[in-house]
Amino acid sequence: MFKYFCIIVWVIIIGQPVLSDCLPTLEMKEIPEEIYVEIHPTAITSIDEMTSTFDYQFYLGYSFETEEANSYCSLKLDDLKGIFDPSFEFLNAISVERLTPYWVEIEDYEVYVEVKYRGTFKGEFDFTFYPFDKQILHIDLTSFYSIDDLDIELEEQNITALDNLEVAGWDVKGFQSQASIKTYSGDDEEYQVIKYSKDLNRNSMSMIFRFFLPLFVLVSLNFLSLRLKREDFETKIEIQLAVIISIAAYSIIMDTKIPDLHYLTMADAIMTIVFLSSASLLAFSIIKKRISEDETG
Repeated sequence: MFKYFCIIVWVIIIGQPVLSDCLPTLEMKEIPEEIYVEIHPTAITSIDEMTSTFDYQFYLGYSFETEEANSYCSLKLDDLKGIFDPSFEFLNAISVERLTPYWVEIEDYEVYVEVKYRGTFKGEFDFTFYPFDKQILHIDLTSFYSIDDLDIELEEQNITALDNLEVAGWDVKGFQSQASIKTYSGDDEEYQVIKYSKDLNRNSMSMIFRFFLPLFVLVSLNFLSLRLKREDFETKIEIQLAVIISIAAYSIIMDTKIPDLHYLTMADAIMTIVFLSSASLLAFSIIKKRISEDETG
């Protein structure tokens, strides 16, 4: 029995490529002239608007060329010993976790490395047009190596994964990538920063039905109260007061959906107009009643 077990283990070991077979030269861990980088998003698991953060899963891949041709090889590694590592850093990451081993594919002069990450990232949310706003979720990626040591190029890619990417309450509309140059204080070197961005449009239909449709009903009821007869003044005032209180409650509820801001949003403008119009109707009803009493008195 032990003999058969040894044979099976030997077959498994012999049948798998080892790192030394795939890396006949040391050039794969030397700094190449340039590398091509790409990101493939897989999931946005949550968006926290109160803290302007989002949880994101994606594949990060890069490729480079060697000076000598190599035999085809594909293997998984827990570390990149023997393979060039650009030492990527996610500038706007709060936390990042590697989910898979490094998948390395070597063919002729090209080496390709891919790995999957999961992390929480800090966004720059703009709520000016809330609840009809569009947010841009981005990942800022840079390398330990400066421009003088390594040239990072963006791989041309068609993100078909976005067709099936769903985010609760949002519609994914686009994916862009761009490169820029950044310098750090006290460092004369320049570094490349790659920004991968996704455009998300808020699904405003749910907000319209949950908040603005009831608000429209309240405003309509407020204007209809003007049609009440003169002797129904108390009923008219009760309706208009109830509408004002309801509008104030709606405003508080909407404020709990987004963080405290130093600027006004579209929702604030709408609530202000509705509140002032309702208050004006109440004032109009009271003044009209007073004028009517003065005329009859």
